[in-house]
Formats: sequence, C-alpha cells, structure tokens
Amino acid sequence: MSGPVPTVTALSDIYTTQALADQGVRWNNLLEKFQARYGSPAQFIARSPGRVNIIGEHIDYSLYSCLPMAIAPDVIIAVSTDVAPSDEGTYKIKIANVDEQRFPAREFDIPHSEVEIDATKHEWTNYLKSGLRGALELLRKKHGPDFKPKSMQMLMDGTVPAGGGLSSSAAFVSTSALAVMVANGETDVSKKDLTEVAIVSERAVGVNSGG
Repeated sequence: MSGPVPTVTALSDIYTTQALADQGVRWNNLLEKFQARYGSPAQFIARSPGRVNIIGEHIDYSLYSCLPMAIAPDVIIAVSTDVAPSDEGTYKIKIANVDEQRFPAREFDIPHSEVEIDATKHEWTNYLKSGLRGALELLRKKHGPDFKPKSMQMLMDGTVPAGGGLSSSAAFVSTSALAVMVANGETDVSKKDLTEVAIVSERAVGVNSGG
C-alpha cells in the first residue's frame, strides 16, 4: 500500500476494454453536467472503486487482517476550485449529484475551524463532509493550523450499490477526501494517508469502515 495514489490521463488505464464505451459516455456526461451547472469546466475528476473483502469482512476496521479486492463499480467526483479567496472565516462547498432526484444538491458555508456533521440525520452529503474533515486534518498537520482550504464545486456520480456490502460509503468518503487534498495542492497523495483518513473519517457518520 506504499506510494502515491495513481494519476491517469486515459480511461483505458482504469477500465477494461469492454467497459470503455459505457464509461466514456458516463464520464463525458459528468463533465457536461458540471459545465452546465457551474458555468466552467471541471479541473479534475477524483475516483475510488467499491470493494469486496474476500477474507475478513467486518474485522478490517478493527485492524485485523483482511483480503480486499477492488471492483469495477466506483464513485467519481468532478471538481473545480474558486480562484477568488474564500470569505473571511469560511469557505463554500457546492455539491451535487447526477441523480439529483434522489440526492438533492447542497451548498455549505463552512467555518475554517471545524466541519460539523450531524450523524443523527441520514443526509447523503454527510459522507462528503466526513471526507472533507479528515482531509483537512491531514492538510493542517502538514501545513500548520492556519491552513485555509479553497472553496470547491463538486459533482458526483456513483455506481456502487448502496447497502450491498460493496463499500459504497467508503468509496464516497475516500473520493471526497482525495478530491479535497488534490484541490488544495496535494499532487502526490499517499495511499497510506488516504486509507487512514477514510477509516477515521467515516466514523463521523456512524459507520465503521476499513477504508
């Protein structure tokens, strides 16, 4: 698990030949909807796959050994950042989903001090907030407590079935954390750091995860 999270420039570096046509349509749809919603193109797309535990289901988050395997269904988030600095004391997160009927768009003004999450409410954006919180904790350890995050615009598409034991929430949290780190200048995100952030962060929404 050493080394940085890989960066790719072609879908053929991610998906099988058989999946390329459908994935090309999906990714283009994400980018087109992002442009239509926010009025400017996305700067990058972050991605995390779902996974299955071949051995060790439900003991991974207790730090026991397991044998996970990535699967084809995934979460992708298109991202852009504001050029203008965030308002004094806060920054803005705009998050939407391609399936807006099930997952309505949200907009948050978040204080630099803390990312608040109400785990008693079953709100889809709580998973984004948990990844955001974990990523910012890591960034502040690296850059100091006065680090100020950028405002971000985000559009998500996910194909990992929710509640199917395929780590859909972990994929969402991991993608969110990765997106926040890259948006704030981290070009070489450590796989180890991202995994640890995801494990700890998902607990903020009341879910135990092995990352």
